Amino acid sequence: MHGTRLSARFRHLGGAEAARAAVAAGLTWQTCTALLHTSAPYAGAVAAVLIVETTVVGTAGAALRYAAGCLLGVLVAVPGALYVEPATAGLGLVAFASVLLARQGFLGHYGLHVPTTALLTYAMVRGRHSGEVVSHLAEIVLGIAFGLACGALLFPAVRVRSAERALDDLRLLTARSLDGLAAAVARHERPRDLLGPTWQDDLDRALERARGAVEEAHESLRWNVRPTARRRRWHLDRRVLRTLTEVAHRAAATGRLLDAHPAATTGETAPSAPAAGESAPGAGTPRTEPYPRLLRTAALCVYSCRGGRPHPALPAARHALARLDTADGGPPAGTAGDPRLLEHLGAVLDRLAAPAPAPPARPHHPSARHRLSPRR
Repeated sequence: MHGTRLSARFRHLGGAEAARAAVAAGLTWQTCTALLHTSAPYAGAVAAVLIVETTVVGTAGAALRYAAGCLLGVLVAVPGALYVEPATAGLGLVAFASVLLARQGFLGHYGLHVPTTALLTYAMVRGRHSGEVVSHLAEIVLGIAFGLACGALLFPAVRVRSAERALDDLRLLTARSLDGLAAAVARHERPRDLLGPTWQDDLDRALERARGAVEEAHESLRWNVRPTARRRRWHLDRRVLRTLTEVAHRAAATGRLLDAHPAATTGETAPSAPAAGESAPGAGTPRTEPYPRLLRTAALCVYSCRGGRPHPALPAARHALARLDTADGGPPAGTAGDPRLLEHLGAVLDRLAAPAPAPPARPHHPSARHRLSPRR
């Protein structure tokens, strides 16, 4: 257990990415020394270190941008070194063009390598050292190749557990918010007095963390050769995130309505008509409040929203909500006649009742019937 925690801490601090970058730089250095006969191939080692990212997709994108930056630098420097005189004017023109390209932003922070490569190439070509230019570019190519290989093959990251934790946090916080809204209505209090003044901000931050974690998890599974990634390829579903996002937004809107209309949480409702054989209740007797109970049921359904079947209580809650408006001909207790509260609750229950996504069908292989046929 202690070793597992240390390993997780090591990955959290970026130790795995640093180890892959170090291996890529070492392999690049040895290969350049053996094949190119270069005593100090710093350019290749730098390229290998800079392109290794957390995920395989990130490493491939970094390699593409790094290579594009170096190529643009060479294309800008060579004409300026060969055809522009004097040398000072050529240097100024190369610096201006390369910096202008780097500032366009399409290469991200890798745009820095456009003027860097351009000025190095200009100095080499201007000093009649064309062979060094070729060797420099060969080092960069080898560094990119080893960086890609190490990023893709040396245990690339699978960020599924962090996404699961972020979804669990969002699910728990959303369920607590709905339960807090139910308690606020039942106690005739404002939601912000019961849940705290920053509960909606906390919900927004949890949403942002969950979105980022789920996108990072899906990116870590793309082009990943690890068996763990192949087994978990369909484990995380964006539908769960969309469902929780919709429910969280509806809960926040309900809280704003209840905060803005104090009458929604105070005041009594008219008594319901007595059934046959029953005596009429006394004046001012509060009616049974189904609205807080439905909010608590929605909270329970949110807590069980994990991509499988909906909670068994959900159909009954939707049926009760459909009858809530027309049961007595008046507004339900705790809603102060505002139809938007019931609209938000209905949207929450409808969203939670959406069918779960079916797993992708496996491709049919002609030899499958031979493998599945019974032995004779």
